[in-house]
Amino acid sequence: MSEPNITRQSGASSSTQSRLFRLLQRQVLKSRLSDKHLAKKRERAEQLRRRDRRDHHVHVFYQVDDPYSHLLMQALKLVQANTSARFTAHLTRGVSGNNNPEPELLIALSRTDAAFIAPGYGLQFKAGDYVPSDTALKAASVRASALVKNGARPIDELIDLGDSLWSGELENATYDGDALAAAEAAITDGSTYQQELGHYAGAMLYYEGEWYWGVDRLYHLEQRLQALGVYGDILFPRASTLPQQTLSHGYQLECYPSLRSPYSAICFDAVCALADRAGVELVLKPVLPMVMRGVTLTRTKGAYIMSDCAREAKTLNKVGFGNFYDPIGEGVIRGFSIYPLAIQQGLQREYLKSFMDGAFCEGINSLSNRGLKKICERAGLHWKEAETYLDKPGWGDALEQNRQDMYSWGSWGVPSFRLISPEGQVIAQAWGQDRLWRFAQIIDHIENA
Repeated sequence: MSEPNITRQSGASSSTQSRLFRLLQRQVLKSRLSDKHLAKKRERAEQLRRRDRRDHHVHVFYQVDDPYSHLLMQALKLVQANTSARFTAHLTRGVSGNNNPEPELLIALSRTDAAFIAPGYGLQFKAGDYVPSDTALKAASVRASALVKNGARPIDELIDLGDSLWSGELENATYDGDALAAAEAAITDGSTYQQELGHYAGAMLYYEGEWYWGVDRLYHLEQRLQALGVYGDILFPRASTLPQQTLSHGYQLECYPSLRSPYSAICFDAVCALADRAGVELVLKPVLPMVMRGVTLTRTKGAYIMSDCAREAKTLNKVGFGNFYDPIGEGVIRGFSIYPLAIQQGLQREYLKSFMDGAFCEGINSLSNRGLKKICERAGLHWKEAETYLDKPGWGDALEQNRQDMYSWGSWGVPSFRLISPEGQVIAQAWGQDRLWRFAQIIDHIENA
């Protein structure tokens, strides 16, 4: 079987897992990602909180050089006024090491992405092309450390600090060497504490055993606190991913999914629905999974992604998510080798949906002919013909070109999206199923010809 240049890693990134491991993994995830398990976990956490007579306490992990942290602080100012829960801010170093395979791309993407989503949330991020210098970041760290340690209203004051940092006002700021050392120690302490609680990124909220990332996941925390009777109306609900407007002919929505991406799997139906409702052509540009092209994945990150996807799947009405038979390695290779046939027959959408639903929601083993046959036939492909594609070379060329296309505009992960005008102009581009609502908003503001 011919294949593109595939990185075969070990550990959490392994693409050569045994059949026994995949079966055991399926059983564990099917249980732990269920609605029933999450409800029991939250119930147990509340019982322990009451037993220990603890108040409702949310831990906030703020990363000085992280635009998402700045957006989160703005949102938390409103959230604090809407709840009796207590918030404690900690400094963190944020994503690093194997949890951050593309640090330079992440820095650039976070700035453009924060500016992209801020208007949709009623928040502000106006850094533009400005990149804070090392001097500005050190000065901001010193001030943030003092605010977290001594500030009477640290979240409000961190907003002011973020405004100063991202507007360039701290470029000529000075700081004391001892104060900088103390700030570094505070960041290390906060990062260590966050790791002990089980996470690694900035702009994170932790409440009684559960993590919530940035403004995008605030609605989960809001709903949880509301159910406990300590929160008012939801302030940051998940916006609709369906636009109201149908565009004129010629617009395209590029979608970069992957067969082993849980976020691609849970949002694929919503992507198709958005394209159909807007009347745009959906251009599918799948790529190999990150771990099969050399991008590492730690167990901590993998566990968070799956638990986060389970909550998001419920919001997106993706029934059955968590019944997962991992296609990594041979399953993905087999699946993508048949994709050229799906293209020939105009069944790309049907085939990708069938494969991802099978892998993430139905526990279908794509490493077996029986499983892959089911995936193919319900997508409209004849198995006898599809089976002959398992030995055909060259299927990876298009995937590699798609990957290069995605990297060319600053994204390295899936699912990613670009909205393109009839004239070929890029109207919007973003990484993540979290951004579909923003595309819907932008579509509704396009002056239709």
